[in-house]
Amino acid sequence: MKKVLLVINRVPLQRQLIARAGLLAGSLGGRLYVYHGVYDPVEEIDRYIGLDNFSEVRDALLTERESLLRETLGELCEPDSLRVEWCKRGSVAVREWANDIGADLVVTELAEHRGFDGIIHHADQWDLLRNISCPVFLVSARSKPVDTVLAAVDSLDESEGHAQLTARLLDQARTMAKIFHSPLNVLSVIPASELRLAVEARLSDAVNLSGLLEERCMDQLQQTLDELGLAAEELQVLEGRPEKVIVEEAEKGGLLVMGRVANRDLVDKLLGGTSERVLHRATCDVLLVN
Repeated sequence: MKKVLLVINRVPLQRQLIARAGLLAGSLGGRLYVYHGVYDPVEEIDRYIGLDNFSEVRDALLTERESLLRETLGELCEPDSLRVEWCKRGSVAVREWANDIGADLVVTELAEHRGFDGIIHHADQWDLLRNISCPVFLVSARSKPVDTVLAAVDSLDESEGHAQLTARLLDQARTMAKIFHSPLNVLSVIPASELRLAVEARLSDAVNLSGLLEERCMDQLQQTLDELGLAAEELQVLEGRPEKVIVEEAEKGGLLVMGRVANRDLVDKLLGGTSERVLHRATCDVLLVN
């Protein structure tokens, strides 16, 4: 039986978040667990000056939140599957409980960013996404019905580790397509390169590096799908800035499935890899596969 862990970060609750989690748990024939971490800066005040009734305030807030969640969730969540606790670093607590229960999927809301907010990723959600071992389904506040499931893969990386990630990603995408009764499309983006364009300009008219690269990527995609016994409604190889192209294509369908890889260098640590730059722009639901 699959175990789905719903992480609620804020109250009032996002109804779409609960609906998605319930649908996923039900479709997977699984059990829904719910985690809500509560924290208030009043603890900092208590730490520095001491408050006579801090523990009473904390306990009352926890009781209020737990009562609200039980009422809202109803029969979706069994009594012993709800955890409400006082916690400053929710991502650590979520990872620990996910490991304890053997969670197969974590569902939480997709954090919205405005302007430069969130470009340097130190938020609690980024810590969760970078370190949790199971897939994470991120529900957008502006999510819409899933008409198409788009799996975004990197067909240029031929390493063994990346091949394994691609297989897991496509398997999860296939599952989501079945759950939402939607077609599966697969997309690979060739990063735009000024250097490649400059090289092409110096070659004969008969040599089209971009065309050759696109053909190679398409062949690689088809070979991967054949090896996995998976059929896609549409295969696409597009050129451009990966995060921009992926978001534009994903918005058409409603659900994006993509992989997360470890940050490779200082630039990635500060600005995030492709997956994190996509999440910074996305307004559709996203399934992130680690």
